[in-house]
Amino acid sequence: MPPVYSPELEQLQNPQSFHLWPVPYVSSWVEKGLPAALPGLVYAKIGSAAIQRLNDFSRWPAGWNNGAGDEIAWGTLQNLESFLDHAHFRAGSPPSLFLTDAGHLELVWEARNGSEINVEITPSGANYFFQATGEEGGVSAAELADIAARSAELTV
Repeated sequence: MPPVYSPELEQLQNPQSFHLWPVPYVSSWVEKGLPAALPGLVYAKIGSAAIQRLNDFSRWPAGWNNGAGDEIAWGTLQNLESFLDHAHFRAGSPPSLFLTDAGHLELVWEARNGSEINVEITPSGANYFFQATGEEGGVSAAELADIAARSAELTV
């Protein structure tokens, strides 16, 4: 009996042709772990709604916003933990938690005088804006405790 010809068999016998095989696109909503102390800090400092949002955000893959949103980097989660460890907010007026298209976590809350405080946590530290003083800038991860203390002065 003569050998049977098939393109699939030829590809298997010729490894250089493997690049011709189509590679399926796979998207997954894989749940990432959170730093150990982070869920407790989020719950204690900014409430149960924020912990649910953080859990949801941590599962969003790259491309979550019609292809434009990045997933949260591990460094961002670690820096949120560090910031919250030193942060103080007014009772009954916790910050709102948002995920930016860049995959950063943004906290927004009201200062004592009714102005807004924004702190965007990034993998390298944080960006901040204090509406009351017009002060804005960025800090490294090593300076997160300082920015938490400065924001607390305007808050509590």
